[in-house]
Amino acid sequence: MTDDNFLKASKPAPEGWVLQSHPQTFSAHAGPFYFREEGAEPGVGFYSEPHHGNLGQMVHGGALMTLADMALFDAAFREEGQFAAVTVTMNAEFLYPGPIGEFIQARGEVVKAGKGMIFVRGLVSVKDKKLLAFSGSLKRLF
Repeated sequence: MTDDNFLKASKPAPEGWVLQSHPQTFSAHAGPFYFREEGAEPGVGFYSEPHHGNLGQMVHGGALMTLADMALFDAAFREEGQFAAVTVTMNAEFLYPGPIGEFIQARGEVVKAGKGMIFVRGLVSVKDKKLLAFSGSLKRLF
């Protein structure tokens, strides 16, 4: 998908959010995803659409896990600055089914940041409903 087609296919960002800037990545195909503006609290979100769904007409758990994984990086980057890293662990507890047709968001917080590893935890939610609790660790590559 070209950058122009990506922008045309995406819904307008909610107030205080910006559309991701890398349309040729996996996350663009899984989303598109929106990030809270610079300086704001961490947050990643997407509009749940039928292509995010499972056979039960709810958001697929893999879509929620992808959102949570992106929130790991978003929280870490906001606290530590940009760096190359990979996800080492990802733990999740599914709390409530995710509805199709809503803006779903994930917020993470850094629990501990070391020279090599960063630990993050957070929640995926829609409106006032908590959908997924998650925690994970990132390994700095350089």
